[in-house]
Amino acid sequence: MTVYVLGAGASKHVGYPLASTMGAELIAWMSKREEYRYTAEFTKEKFGNSPNIEAVITSLDAYIKSLRGCEELEDRLQRSNAAHQRGKLREAVPVWFTEIHANPAPAYQEFAERLVQSGDVIITFNYDDSLERELKRVGKWDVSQGYGFQIGSLIQPSPVLVLKLHGSMNWLVSIFGGITSGAFAASDNSSLGQCPCIATDYLKYLGYADMTGTFPGGGGFPSLILPGRTKEFYYETSFGPEHEEFFSSLWSQAAAALRRTDELIICGYSLLPVDERACDLLLNAPPKESTIVVVSGRDGKRIGEAFRDAGFQNTECPDSGYFETWLESTKASVAKAP
Repeated sequence: MTVYVLGAGASKHVGYPLASTMGAELIAWMSKREEYRYTAEFTKEKFGNSPNIEAVITSLDAYIKSLRGCEELEDRLQRSNAAHQRGKLREAVPVWFTEIHANPAPAYQEFAERLVQSGDVIITFNYDDSLERELKRVGKWDVSQGYGFQIGSLIQPSPVLVLKLHGSMNWLVSIFGGITSGAFAASDNSSLGQCPCIATDYLKYLGYADMTGTFPGGGGFPSLILPGRTKEFYYETSFGPEHEEFFSSLWSQAAAALRRTDELIICGYSLLPVDERACDLLLNAPPKESTIVVVSGRDGKRIGEAFRDAGFQNTECPDSGYFETWLESTKASVAKAP
C-alpha cells in the first residue's frame, strides 16, 4: 500500500494558492466582494496588503484569547469584532476556492488515472476538492465513505481513502441539525453534530448529479482548520469544544494507514517544524523500513534529512522536485523500463 501526502504545492497547478501567497491572494479577492470588503480592509489595516496568512490567523487567535473573560465593554466589543473577522476569513476561503475549482486539474487527472491504486490512502492538508473529483471520475473514490466518515445513507466502500486532516472546502458544520425555530432539546457537546455535512451543489461538482446533500439548511459554517501556527482541532461553542473527536478520528485513520504502508510519497508539502502534530504523525508512524519519497521543491532536501534523522534510511528526493515534473518523470521511468 502506498500512502500519499499532499500539500499546497500539489494543487498549485489548478490555481489554488501556496501557503506563502495565500494571504495576499485572499485579501485581493475579498477586496472585490462586497460581503468581504470590510474584512479585507480590517486585515490590511492590521497586517498590510500582503500578509502571511499564518501570521494573521495566529495573531487573531491570540488576541481573541487574551480578551476572554474581560468585563470592560470596549474589550468585549473588540473581541467580538476580531472573532467576527476570523469567521469571515474562514467563510471566504471555500467561496474563493469554489471559483478556482472550475479550472482544469490535469496533474490530478493524470495522478488519479495512472498512479493511485485501489487500497492506497491519500493524506492531504489541502482544502480543495479537485482531486476527489478526478478520483471519482475514474472510479477510484466514493463520497459515501471516501473521506473517512459516512456521507449519506448509502454505504458504498471507496477504493481509495482521502483523509483531509485540516478540513475541506465542501464540508459544512450544521448548527443544531438545521433547526431554526421552535423548542428542541440539546445536550452537552451536541450543538454541531458528530461530523460535517456536504451540500448538494458540492456533490454535483464531485460527480453525484442525483445525490441529495446532507446539509439540512439553517445555520452552519465551513469545516476548516485555518492555517495558524498553533492549530486547534475543535470548535469552541457554548457547550464547550466540539468536533475534537471527529478530527481525532481522521488523524487516527491517517496514523493507522502510515503504520501499514511500505511506501510514503510526500508531494508539495513543506512539513514545517511548527506543525508539530503533522511532524509527529509522519516521522513516527511509518515503519522505518518504508521507502520515503519527497517531492516538495526546495523543501525536499530538508524534509529528506528530517526522515533520515528519524531513522528512515530508504529516503529519496528526486531531482524533479515538483508535483507536475515528478508525474512526468514517473511516466518516463515506466517508458524506459524493460
